[in-house]
Amino acid sequence: MGVTVAEGIDPRYYTDPEVFARELESIFAHTWQLVGHESQVGSPGQLITARVGNESVIVVNNGGVIGGFYNVCQHRGHELVAADAATMSSITCPYHAWSYGLDGRLLHARGEEVGELCVPKVQVDSMSGFLFVNLDMDAPSLEETVPGVAAELEAIAPDAAERKLTWRRTHLIHANWKVAVENYNECYHCPNVHKTFTAGVVTPGSYRIAPRGFTIHHTAQGPPPEQSAYTRQADTSEYGAFFTWPASSIQCYPGRVLNTFRWVPLAVDQTLLIREWWFDRTEPTPEQTEVIELDWDTTVSEDFDIMDSVQRGMASRGYQPGPLIVDPSGIAGVHAENAVPHLHGLLLDALGDQ
Repeated sequence: MGVTVAEGIDPRYYTDPEVFARELESIFAHTWQLVGHESQVGSPGQLITARVGNESVIVVNNGGVIGGFYNVCQHRGHELVAADAATMSSITCPYHAWSYGLDGRLLHARGEEVGELCVPKVQVDSMSGFLFVNLDMDAPSLEETVPGVAAELEAIAPDAAERKLTWRRTHLIHANWKVAVENYNECYHCPNVHKTFTAGVVTPGSYRIAPRGFTIHHTAQGPPPEQSAYTRQADTSEYGAFFTWPASSIQCYPGRVLNTFRWVPLAVDQTLLIREWWFDRTEPTPEQTEVIELDWDTTVSEDFDIMDSVQRGMASRGYQPGPLIVDPSGIAGVHAENAVPHLHGLLLDALGDQ
């Protein structure tokens, strides 16, 4: 196979706290990030909280309209809601009991007249039922940012908008968020590291990764059902994943097994992985549990030590950015890593470092 090479970026982008602070402001405060699903806020009063960059936000169903605002009391800064999900007719701060409506407007301050206050809003948008938040109220819509992704997702998961949260698990990765998303968006390491994935989930020869703008599209075919590593509940072999810059992905395994990744940057060398699975029910069947546990115990967990090791390597004085293997077609298989330099370009553009 004819390949070209691209140069990696300076390792300080993975280890420098000042770079990390710039990323929170220049990237995470102005991009769309996955926070949940419409089914979690399907009824008036239902709300979820999520972390977007270094901010906590509330997404709530206010009389049938889904909106969002920062999860912070305008009195003394206490978080308004501590739970991941709740149902409320109004929101009362647990610190001094100031109360807010579901639109974020202050209702009362324990009887004191303090004037009109409203918690600052955030943009909320949806794609095939999945909810995304952008802290920038002037940012282009989600569809403008990642055009066509909803239709592509619904082609392989037509009931995506009806799914429910069935399972969630988290893991603290001791690595920079870019280490995690770069690892996710290349399958160059898959034949060596992910034996179960490349034998029983996808056929490695069919795997393709196509970077385009602010999204990276993964496609593949699964093996015949009798060779599948798990019991498929739908007779489909398509695999697809739809990564949205900077740190979210919606993924569909063969058999219409819908799942998501969220990578939350906590520090320059710490990232919280939030892994969620979306089926037609809130409690998994034995067959659904089978694929959930298989994925976590193999593909997901196999990357943990690798990412931690890469972070240590980025901090080594012995590391110099190496060449990246690029397929000149622009689309990578399991023998190239085109998405990595693409991600580097998005990073440097956002930081103004090109």
